[in-house]
Amino acid sequence: MVAIHYTGAGAAVRLGEVSRALTRAALAAMEAPSFHNTQPWRWHIDGERAELTADHRRRLPDDPDERQVTISCGAALHHALVVLAADGIGVEVDRCAQPRVPGPVAVLRYTGPAAREPRAERLRRAIAVRRTDRRTIADEPVPVATVRLLRAVAEDAGAHLHLLAGPEAAEATAPYARRAVITTAGDRPHDWLVAGEALSAVILNAAAEGLATSAEACPPTAVPPWLRRSLPPGAGCPAALVRFGVAGRIGAVPRPPLRPAAEVIEVVARDAF
Repeated sequence: MVAIHYTGAGAAVRLGEVSRALTRAALAAMEAPSFHNTQPWRWHIDGERAELTADHRRRLPDDPDERQVTISCGAALHHALVVLAADGIGVEVDRCAQPRVPGPVAVLRYTGPAAREPRAERLRRAIAVRRTDRRTIADEPVPVATVRLLRAVAEDAGAHLHLLAGPEAAEATAPYARRAVITTAGDRPHDWLVAGEALSAVILNAAAEGLATSAEACPPTAVPPWLRRSLPPGAGCPAALVRFGVAGRIGAVPRPPLRPAAEVIEVVARDAF
């Protein structure tokens, strides 16, 4: 059984159904992609409210403004929302990202039962099997309908997915392995959180379609010239590069180590007696 840090509880723990659902979502969010596998997030669950905060201690030296941290938190937020939608749990989300400032980057509040979303259930299953996969891509084309789907889910998250082409984009010139960049309208903390949600949406939907995926950060101050030339005018600010395609059959993909749940998830519990 996964250990979770409970506070305010005696020998017996009592959790309401909503707290349990929020806890399940936070557990699933531990599987979210993060740059360099830093997993820089924490969850605090109290009754019908969940707070997602950045874990500043896990910021890397090359991320002084915590842009990568916030994008990773956005991916964790989207993972959690997928599980809640699959469970039929309605929430409203307050996105309040302020890097290096104490407080949550997002707050989820329960709003009541919601219709279960079939697509969300499929994405929840993808959470369990998805891995960062850098194996050689097989000679199988990515269906045009799948590319359109990935673009659509990025748009739904508030970002854009641009396919890259040209000799500098390496595999992007072939129909088998595709490279794309996620961009946002601006380059502020809210945009970073949106970029993370879009990254999660693209990767999970790609995994649900049977594709291998990997991603890397794209700092706006270090965008390579070939990438700038590949983007249309007004494309926005690059946030993450994504590679997707049908994986080759050689080699297993190990799951990267996860942080102990007790370090990541804190649940306020009530004494049962």
